[in-house]
Amino acid sequence: MARLKVFQVVECGGPGGTGAQVAALCRSLDPDRFETTLVYNVRPGNLPADYEALARPAAAVRVREMTREIHPALDLAALRALTKLFAERRPDVVHAHSSKAGVLARLAAKAAKVPKVFYSPRGYGFLMEDRPASSRALYKWMERAASRIGVVAAVSGGEAELARSEAWAPRVEVVSDAYLGTLPESAEPRAHEGVVLTASGRLTAARNPEAFARLAKALSKARPQVRCVWVGDGELKSSFEAVAVGAKRIELTGWLSPDEVAARLATSDVFVHFSRWEGLPNAVLEAMAHGLPVLASDVTGNRDLVLPELTGLLAQDEDALFVAAKRLIDDAPLRRRLGRAGRALVEREYTLPRLVRRLSALYSGA
Repeated sequence: MARLKVFQVVECGGPGGTGAQVAALCRSLDPDRFETTLVYNVRPGNLPADYEALARPAAAVRVREMTREIHPALDLAALRALTKLFAERRPDVVHAHSSKAGVLARLAAKAAKVPKVFYSPRGYGFLMEDRPASSRALYKWMERAASRIGVVAAVSGGEAELARSEAWAPRVEVVSDAYLGTLPESAEPRAHEGVVLTASGRLTAARNPEAFARLAKALSKARPQVRCVWVGDGELKSSFEAVAVGAKRIELTGWLSPDEVAARLATSDVFVHFSRWEGLPNAVLEAMAHGLPVLASDVTGNRDLVLPELTGLLAQDEDALFVAAKRLIDDAPLRRRLGRAGRALVEREYTLPRLVRRLSALYSGA
């Protein structure tokens, strides 16, 4: 039987988040069944050669015109480049990832008459609260315009609901992302002094790092024994540091290696993820894999992983975040119970083999 040609399309490639999930798919699909090609551009600051290496043994084609931001001239050039590529290479399946690549690749796939098209939003563009209302409205219009092309492979149940209700997608499947690391042998935190609250990821509007800084300041008075650590860096570093002035025990680590991140999680007690919007947060999957209870904002994506009183706690606003943080700080048995349940959920439902089996069946039409 001939192998299916599968093109994975992403405009924001890199070692974390969406880029990491797409690269994992590229290197994990069965090469006896699928001939996989990565069609990509990289997030600024990432090297194309590094991202291609992350996706091997898949072939790779870089489309430089694909960018994360809306740019009419570049977007038209990217659409032409993708249409030409698909028409010449004739893939059997195109799977687009993220809002921008999702619109461009679906339109190009339709023009090139690609038989099967899938799209994973991974956080809809119209949810981006840091964008003007006009930009969010444009993203929603584009989603609706392309909604009947292919199947939405939503990465969470909440994203699937948005696909149906807001993007008007008639065909939707839930295909959850996977935890991509190695599960630690023990889900119990290593011995350390005091109680440590940790957050991780790029300092962006989506991650809402200022809320974590304000929490750290409030806890400096209410629970002075607590340390707050943000693992990562990013464009909002200055804003984060300005808000954190006055917090007595707060640390911003900068970018760390995967092993260093794992070591930080192993000496943490609570993971905080008060993001503004999500698809399915990889940082939360990683924290749960390490046996940490998660305190998160009550938004799409977080709700799929953080089951209240089972794997963590959800907070509607920063006042509720402060109250829930104090509860977890003061109750070690609760932390252990939530952390163990979260670890079990990851082991049961969010593994890479499970994800690959699910997508392989969809690509093959089974």
